[in-house]
Amino acid sequence: MKANLVLRNGNIYTMNEKMERAEAIAVNNNKIIAVGKNSDIERYINENTVIIDWKGKTVLPGFIEPHVHLPGNAYNVMYNINLFDAKNLEETMTMIKNFIEEHPERDIYYGRGFMTAVFPGEESGIGPKKERLDAICSDKPVILVDYGGHIAWLNSKALENFDITKETPDMEGGVIEKDPQTGEPWGILKEEAKLLYDEQTFTASERKEALSWCQKILDQYGYTAVLAQRQSGSTDPVPIFDGMAALEDEGGLNIRICVAREIKSSFNEDDQIKDLEEKRREFEKRNGYIKVTTAKFFVDGTVEGGSACLREPYCEALGQGSDYRGELLWEYNRLEKTFIKVLEKGFNIHVHAIGDEAVKEAIDALETAQRKVPGDHRNCITHLQVMREEDIQRMADLGIVACTNPYWHFKDPCVYFEAELPYLGRERAENEYPMKSFKDAGVVITSSADYPVTADPNPFFAVRAGVTRNIYQEDFYKVKKLTDIDDPQYLLKPSERVDVHTMIKAYTINAAYALHMEKEIGSIEPGKFADLIVIDRDVYETDPLEIQDIKVLSKIFDGRVIFNNI
Repeated sequence: MKANLVLRNGNIYTMNEKMERAEAIAVNNNKIIAVGKNSDIERYINENTVIIDWKGKTVLPGFIEPHVHLPGNAYNVMYNINLFDAKNLEETMTMIKNFIEEHPERDIYYGRGFMTAVFPGEESGIGPKKERLDAICSDKPVILVDYGGHIAWLNSKALENFDITKETPDMEGGVIEKDPQTGEPWGILKEEAKLLYDEQTFTASERKEALSWCQKILDQYGYTAVLAQRQSGSTDPVPIFDGMAALEDEGGLNIRICVAREIKSSFNEDDQIKDLEEKRREFEKRNGYIKVTTAKFFVDGTVEGGSACLREPYCEALGQGSDYRGELLWEYNRLEKTFIKVLEKGFNIHVHAIGDEAVKEAIDALETAQRKVPGDHRNCITHLQVMREEDIQRMADLGIVACTNPYWHFKDPCVYFEAELPYLGRERAENEYPMKSFKDAGVVITSSADYPVTADPNPFFAVRAGVTRNIYQEDFYKVKKLTDIDDPQYLLKPSERVDVHTMIKAYTINAAYALHMEKEIGSIEPGKFADLIVIDRDVYETDPLEIQDIKVLSKIFDGRVIFNNI
């Protein structure tokens, strides 16, 4: 068999089990047919073969993002109030005011990206008051979702429009924050209470354009596959299926998409699982780059929102009293039964769990479900912010994948000192986000930005943070450039550092394993899809503090050269 594409003179990290290095790759159509030295590949070349010289550049398998919310931040950048760059109270309010003044034609304003931690006093723990938005816009509804997608901030007009009053009861899995003195709505809806307002809608064309915008971001960072969650902060039960399908039909999809549909506690689980099955059948018929594989569950919220579920109480700085632990979003017996139903239908399970009590509940339910439904499960828990040591070993023993977020594995100047430290207390805050402990226990580790929760999903930011456990992207945070990885100001538990290879595995072969795709992608080997990236320097030989500056020069997806800047 001859190759239609040969790539040679590369510094190739194959990421196969033997960690073999290579110089050249031969590709026929969309599959790798040979990997080896330049001389080994010569026999695959004929007069029709396209040859690309990699000029000694470093080559890796295409990166895999196992937890992204499509279409990323596209809707906010293209249509809404985008607050992801606001790092303090003044910037937040100025951005809101400027957008509303610049768009008087709007009947309702949506947006996302604010941080509760930048607000003073009780607003930091509960969330900002409606009166702050009323002072900017009192005659039209304003609905803003926080950067994590778990908290909605409404002005008085929005509360009025959606008939949210002091008499409106909390719903299962959700909280309507109310003023403790008056009982009136505070302006904050958490978790499932976000169902009380109408979400923003978009046309099929807008959804496709948003996905195309997001794909350009993923392209430039070398992603060739993702697990797509629903758009966080949205009640849309599935990611933008019509946009993905339209883009694929036009030949414009440059990424493999596994889809996760959320199973929400506030709706009938059987109906939601049935819908998941229908979507799987629909995309199996298409036989393209998109497949429906996963059920997503939220077991708790976030620490900064005071909705992560902890075994021991939050500190009183949260403003919820001395015995407040947060709440679980699922009743345990129902969660366990729903996990069993999902596994019986052949889906993976992907669980959001932040607090140590939520993590324990997720592990308990997965243990029972996996015992009752034996099989090759690749179930996963993501975020894993506050954990007990015994639960790390349980994850290893049960084969539960850890979808970590190294982007957050340092003392973030916008969140750590204003929320995590005062709400959790020093001991829990300083032991957040285990990483090496997972590796040492034998847990399969993957890495994710949870984009757009992390506003810039550059994988090399995560590699640097995973290796240093210290601040990165200093310009964004407006802090001095880090010159010593042991600088203590933003350093978070350096004993949890991992090496570069662990981080690259997390983005390649481990992520492929988590998606049940390790026989197709994740390493550079004959028989696998030709999903490859070229970077401008050897990540294994780069100073840890310079890893964040690495650029992707070329992306090859399914044997097609998407771009090449070598």
